[in-house]
This record gives sequence, C-alpha cells and structure tokens, in this order.
Amino acid sequence: MLGQNELEARLVAWAKEYGGGRYENIGFASRNLLQTLIEHGGFVPDARGFARAPVKTSADEVDDAVREMEAGGMFKPGRVIRCEYFLYDSGEDVKLRNLRAIGLPMSRAGYYLYLGQAKAFLSAALSRKAA
Repeated sequence: MLGQNELEARLVAWAKEYGGGRYENIGFASRNLLQTLIEHGGFVPDARGFARAPVKTSADEVDDAVREMEAGGMFKPGRVIRCEYFLYDSGEDVKLRNLRAIGLPMSRAGYYLYLGQAKAFLSAALSRKAA
C-alpha cells in the first residue's frame, strides 16, 4: 500500500489537474467551427473526432481509481474525496454544504468516516497499479 505522504501528494496533484472548475467549458456545446479549426490547425476532424496520443499521468490514475470506487458501490466515499481535495482550502461547513447540495447530507463524523474509507481504497488501488 502507498504511504500516507505519497498518497497525499498524489491526491493533491489530482485535485490540481482535475479540480477547480478548469474543465467546465470544454464540452461539445461550447465549441464552434472556428474554435475547432484553431485547435486542429485548420483541419476539420472526421465524425469520430480528434484523438490525442494517450498520456497516462499520475492524476489520471487517481481519477480512474476514484471512478472505479464510485462505480463499485462506494459512491459516497468517492464524492467525499472529491469534495475534500477539490475544495481543499474550504472549511468543513462549506464541504458539508456542497455535499448536501448534491443530495448527500451527512454529519462531520460521517464525512471523515467516508474520507478514511476512500483513502484506504485509493491507497490499495494505486498500489495495485504500481505493482
């Protein structure tokens, strides 16, 4: 299993890459033809779209593990770990309010219970991928 310091560093790096609202306006609806032409150097991609070379960063591995956790029946721990690291500088009340806003009301004790479960799952999952 990953050490506490290494897991924390990977979670912070994941939050920097995936969190903070950086990916809010990249969907199909926000694109126009000119934007597509600029991105593809004057080339209009075919119907299957533009495929970038796959690059697997450390943050991608963490995000894959979080998605696996959520899909495997650990939805609440997955949302709590997202809340904890995507709102890293926010207080507990803000984090609990955000979870309540998405339909996951919980107590402070429940929050930290789910956070511990998520970290344990991620530590094991990331260790398996590294091996």
